[in-house]
Amino acid sequence: MTVPLPMGAHWIRFPRFFGDAMMIHTAIAPLRAAGLPLVAWGPGWVVDLFAGSAEYCAAVPDPERKYSPLQAAALLRGHRPASLINFPKSHRPMLAAFLARVPLRLGCGDGGASLFYTHSVAFYKQDTAFVDRYASVVARAFPDLAPGPFRPYRPRTEAMETVAARRADLGLGDYVVLAPGANCENKRLSVASFAALGERLLRSGLTPVILGAGPVDQALSAAIRARVPGALDCAGQGGLAVSAAWIAGARALVGMDSGLAHLAAGCGIPTLAVFGPTRPRHSAPRGPRVRVVRREDLGCLECMTFECPVPGLPCMTALPDDFLWKELQAVMETALS
Repeated sequence: MTVPLPMGAHWIRFPRFFGDAMMIHTAIAPLRAAGLPLVAWGPGWVVDLFAGSAEYCAAVPDPERKYSPLQAAALLRGHRPASLINFPKSHRPMLAAFLARVPLRLGCGDGGASLFYTHSVAFYKQDTAFVDRYASVVARAFPDLAPGPFRPYRPRTEAMETVAARRADLGLGDYVVLAPGANCENKRLSVASFAALGERLLRSGLTPVILGAGPVDQALSAAIRARVPGALDCAGQGGLAVSAAWIAGARALVGMDSGLAHLAAGCGIPTLAVFGPTRPRHSAPRGPRVRVVRREDLGCLECMTFECPVPGLPCMTALPDDFLWKELQAVMETALS
């Protein structure tokens, strides 16, 4: 059933990287705490994560073909948003909001784009967490709203019921999610590391559940499952909302600087995120039970390259024995604050 779009809502433009989408979701906490009507707008597979959830009154997926600013402006004019929050770096939604005369237009004002926004931040001139950059703009536009206490994210009821039914069919008890995928090979832990951790989990009475999305993630999941036959491979099954439902019921998640780690942090579960080539101070998952770790003995950390200049990618593949297991135990002992 199609949910009618409300007039005068606050439209949130989400990017194609759902880790960034979760950071934006975190940054708009004041709007969520105030119960303002929010519309999730963006690529279909990303807004599927938010469609039907209690935090968003509607979701608007992009058409299959790339839309023009004029088409987007017509969409916005038809629903008269109170604001458009556009932190993705694409200028098309911003230009559409300007043409549609949306009263409040929030976003990243690099490269002269601030002329089209009512509130913006020069994103690339900051050295703070991405979430804080976004949140600073929200605070300026909505000074009377406070973030409120942390609220764990939950996807739509249908997704939660789908996972509950699958768990019941399998007789699945406590489990830990393994998330081997990332949008860059440099940021990925090795299959061997995940397999070793999966074996430790099984010996401790915890089932490894492997999640991911596209073909690369599915190949990584299959490789881990081949080494750990007792693991449950759910990669590529059900979309982001179902992945969120699996994560919401997990004892913990182990990942990297990746979308599923950000999603786990937003769901409030213990989240172990291993970093190497990227900067935790910028893109660490934000949540009350997050532990970010890395090999601090390496001088090549934070290289920010797509191809590792050091043979063997030591920051992500040469971890000490029991490293992941000990760090996972530590984060699972943290309480929800």
